[in-house]
Amino acid sequence: MGIIIGSLASQNWHRQVRQRKLSGAAAFDYVFEKTAAIGKEFGFSPMGIDFGVRSLPSTDRSYLDELKARLKANDMIAMVGFGGVAVSNDAEVRAASIAEARRNLEIAAYLGARTSNFGCARNGRITHEGQIKYAILMLKEIGRIAREYGIRICQENFDHWKSDELIRICVETGLDNVGIQSDTGNWLILGEDPVEATRKCLPYTMHAHVRDYVLENDTYNGVAVGAGLVDFERVLPLLAQAGEKEDIIFSMEVDTDDRDEDQCAHDSYAYLKSWLIKNGHTEHLK
Repeated sequence: MGIIIGSLASQNWHRQVRQRKLSGAAAFDYVFEKTAAIGKEFGFSPMGIDFGVRSLPSTDRSYLDELKARLKANDMIAMVGFGGVAVSNDAEVRAASIAEARRNLEIAAYLGARTSNFGCARNGRITHEGQIKYAILMLKEIGRIAREYGIRICQENFDHWKSDELIRICVETGLDNVGIQSDTGNWLILGEDPVEATRKCLPYTMHAHVRDYVLENDTYNGVAVGAGLVDFERVLPLLAQAGEKEDIIFSMEVDTDDRDEDQCAHDSYAYLKSWLIKNGHTEHLK
């Protein structure tokens, strides 16, 4: 087991996609080829790529077969997100969300994904405690569906639930395939120390977004990994432990408002490759 370096394709070059007015298949292909090129340049084998079912230009079987072939030809492995989980008091809304999750998890499995991420679509009329309880209710069902496909599912730390609440959700589902996607930079947004939050969530961590931030203009703005506020020399060894039993993908994410996306991506991947070599994590390097 080991560490696969990957790309959160949609975010790393989102400004370029916008500036080029790309959408649909053109946008997807643009970031796919960018990611494939990074894998070849740095010798990441396989190269990981994050995308969601909802970002696919088509879910027809013929298109999925073509995409599977493209992944194989480019020595890539995908982490395919299955979408949103409705946290709602409305039983019909919850049922529709579960049905969509089943369809999308089937697609993720068909593309060879072993891990799939999601986000909880919260309803503001529900109390904070109620949102957590409905999330647990939903994930008990969706987690069992994911297990049928041999998939682990994980929720990203973003801008609402803290580490203790994310852990509680995992524990109270009672399922070992329901976990956390630990985003190194997002702990700052949540007001938590990235090192301690990473350590705390480690037993439930199934996927990682590796990104760095600086605080500018009241905004956590993306910069190259190692150039910002996150202490990666302490965070990365912790995250590496999540790959001891099953390969974990470290999907690098730039998500900058004003830096050069290509330069930030290149510097970030150079940092990550250097760290892998220095620390003996060369299982997935050519």
